[in-house]
Amino acid sequence: MSTLDETLRKATALAGEATHEWLVPKAPLSTELPLVELQISYEEKRKLHAELKHFAIGDSACGLRQMPALGRCLEQLLAPEKSRLLRDFQHCDEVALVIRGLPVDAQLPATPYGGDPDIAELPVVAGAILAVLAVLGTCPVGYQGESEDSVFRHVSPRQQRETEKSSYGSLLDLGMHVDNPHLPLSCEAVQQLSACPEYLSLTGLRCELTVPTRIVAIADVLNMLPDFVEQELLRPSFSVRRPDSFDHQGKVLEHVPLLYRPSSGGLHCRYNMASVSAHCEHSRLALQLFAAAASHPDVVRSVLLQPGDMLIFKNQQTLHARDGFAPRYDGLDRWMLRVFGVNDRKRLLPISTTHPFIARA
Repeated sequence: MSTLDETLRKATALAGEATHEWLVPKAPLSTELPLVELQISYEEKRKLHAELKHFAIGDSACGLRQMPALGRCLEQLLAPEKSRLLRDFQHCDEVALVIRGLPVDAQLPATPYGGDPDIAELPVVAGAILAVLAVLGTCPVGYQGESEDSVFRHVSPRQQRETEKSSYGSLLDLGMHVDNPHLPLSCEAVQQLSACPEYLSLTGLRCELTVPTRIVAIADVLNMLPDFVEQELLRPSFSVRRPDSFDHQGKVLEHVPLLYRPSSGGLHCRYNMASVSAHCEHSRLALQLFAAAASHPDVVRSVLLQPGDMLIFKNQQTLHARDGFAPRYDGLDRWMLRVFGVNDRKRLLPISTTHPFIARA
């Protein structure tokens, strides 16, 4: 019996006969089709690597200033159908895209376990990431409390932080979640805090073959659950606190929904397994069922990122996770670069004029 079936069985026993009709699951939606992939050819990779050296990206500010030129460079080197796939991603129905074979710097530093290496040590892969995001038409951003001066976050195990449920943790499973769910979603107004990112990109530098990134489309999760689950998740019955990756903690949202279906269309979610709590029995049951369905093998897709592979997904329409692992601390552990993207720069509230790409969070 699957985790979802077992959860439904227990929930039915607890809920009583009057609510049995709530708990009839829909048929699981099989996701045998792979994620859309864009393969960079050997010749495209070689030419892009040579061009990126001329940009000499030393930090985030330098890279962001050159994004328009980086985007033009990438579009000129890619086959037209590949450029079109990137440009159309923002408005298509697909929620995730894998790009295989971007150029990576020849001499990578050791996987960082304490302080982060300067992005000047990774100018080629940093330029490749910014070039892709430029063609996508999104604005890279870092968030106060997670970053001081860079849009790049090094996703790698950190000593003394192994049991933290963040991109720096390792030993514990990182459950299904939307990143930065305490921030205003695309359908909400920005007031004191900046917008939640529309995009999250992960680019592989070193790969752990047994630790893929797992992602699931939120629409697929809802399609296999009883209707009452979505109805409960649309109610303002939840609290959301800042994720553990932020320096400052505390509950920042009270009595909010986890799902939003605005009248203009679309689906937005702020679910984070580690930072969400429910206020009543029905909302707790809905949260339990949603969590079980989000890990169902019929909807989860696993992505292994080799060096130079980039996974981009729509953060508010997708959940992602990874299993725990034991770092070796030999300089060759799993290492990725994460960059967020926001579509509307006006929805970012900079913490300073010197670093306008670091947003209040």
